[in-house]
Amino acid sequence: MASAAQERIGAIVDDRYRILERMAEGSMGVVYRAERVPVGKAVAIKFLHPAVAAYPEFQERFDRETHVMSKLAHPHCASVLDFGVEDGAPYIVMEYVGGTTLRDLLDDGPLPPLRALALARQLAAGLAHAHAQDIVHRDIKPANLMITEETGTGSHLRILDFGLARLCSAVGSNATASHIAIGTPSYMAPEQTLGGTVDARADVYAAGVVLFEMLTGEKPFEADETLDLLAMHRGAKVPRLADVTSAPIPEGVQEIVDKAMAKMPADRYQSAIELAHAIDAVAGRPPTITEIADEEEDEAEDAAEEDEEAAPPARDSSARWFGLVILLLWVAGAAVYWIETRSSSGTPATPAAATTAATTNPPTVASKRAAPPPAPPSPSPKVDPPPAPAPDVPATSVADAIQLIKDGKRELAMTSLRALAKKQPKNAQIPFLIGNLDFDQSAGTAAIDQYRAAIALDRAYKGNAVLARNTIQLLASAKTRSRATALLRAAGRPALPYLRDAAKNDSSAAVRKAAGAIARSIR
Repeated sequence: MASAAQERIGAIVDDRYRILERMAEGSMGVVYRAERVPVGKAVAIKFLHPAVAAYPEFQERFDRETHVMSKLAHPHCASVLDFGVEDGAPYIVMEYVGGTTLRDLLDDGPLPPLRALALARQLAAGLAHAHAQDIVHRDIKPANLMITEETGTGSHLRILDFGLARLCSAVGSNATASHIAIGTPSYMAPEQTLGGTVDARADVYAAGVVLFEMLTGEKPFEADETLDLLAMHRGAKVPRLADVTSAPIPEGVQEIVDKAMAKMPADRYQSAIELAHAIDAVAGRPPTITEIADEEEDEAEDAAEEDEEAAPPARDSSARWFGLVILLLWVAGAAVYWIETRSSSGTPATPAAATTAATTNPPTVASKRAAPPPAPPSPSPKVDPPPAPAPDVPATSVADAIQLIKDGKRELAMTSLRALAKKQPKNAQIPFLIGNLDFDQSAGTAAIDQYRAAIALDRAYKGNAVLARNTIQLLASAKTRSRATALLRAAGRPALPYLRDAAKNDSSAAVRKAAGAIARSIR
């Protein structure tokens, strides 16, 4: 792989981008510094690894997802400029962002609290913009945050690799995108560790973890085994900042970290904007131009009210009212005189029309004739009604059904999968997906039946993480406990890691007890 990466140096991609040097390599691909020819503009190109791009599901989603990523345009988000495929390898062209990653900064120790809060505020602003485009990053971590020192603005944060986690979720054929655990274990939200449904609040959780690390120089949770680390995110209490660092922490910061890292999504800040406002309340920020204008307007109104209250009362209110009555009587007399004089000439008694006629048009014989009737109003232009929205269409493939699930059209996805099951009775993925949908709808018995069917068609599902964890959760109910127990015992040793984890860390005492008993029974 290293030789292939080296071979690209000096090559011109799609007659537009000359690759200059290799910058970094990760689990999804290799990043190069390049330049746009002939203008010489610096860009970054990420070529995705062939192993990632080989899956048909990935190829189907690459163009769609990169179009979504191209919508990002924010000072704290690195923009996607272009994308394509070169010699079978998909690539994404991004804005080149020089500087230092937050990971490199934190390797030297924690940041001063005010600087940490300022960077967290910028992170929240970038996330808010992405979430407004319906893009959830799902892999917020210091290595994906680039810090530059901009002239006149100081430290400036940009979020890298937006949307690549969405692309990665297309890899593999054993789960829907909403049932795949994507991310870095040290920064994953509890629901993310279970492969559950992930929304913008998962990024809020990761931002809380990053803020904790910036303030202390340490991650909130660390463990030798990945499963143990994920379990800590689900069940362990967030450490107190004062127990980890001796640096003075501004009042209110602990509460921000606690709420951002709440175990249940409903208990967190419900948006990145809420997180940003909480940081503002603690750290403060310069007022915007709009806020300054509003404040000046409020001050002007207050001053006017004060002047009005301070103004001396009228010396003689009775004299003022007498003068007003005289003025009204004079106006009324003038109006009567005008009506009488104009009625003899046949001119409509409209003051504005009378004044205009008297000053611009001398009286003529024709002016005494009756005015012609007004022209009928012209018909309003016909406006076509807006086109009716396209009706939802059932999926004709498993990949299309998975997309329906991602789009929230679960009932249509269920109908489509049941129809596909009749056409593809040996496809184990179909009952697995139906089982996931049944589980999400609290139809536990039906979910177990579908999971049994998936295992019967493909024994690899015995060790599927989503299947095992969903079935373990069904141990909490007396209605499904016996059937879930039978299925987990039938799954055998492939299910053991998940049973042991649940026996140790699950929040339900019933689940812990049942999972421990099942684990001990498996040899």
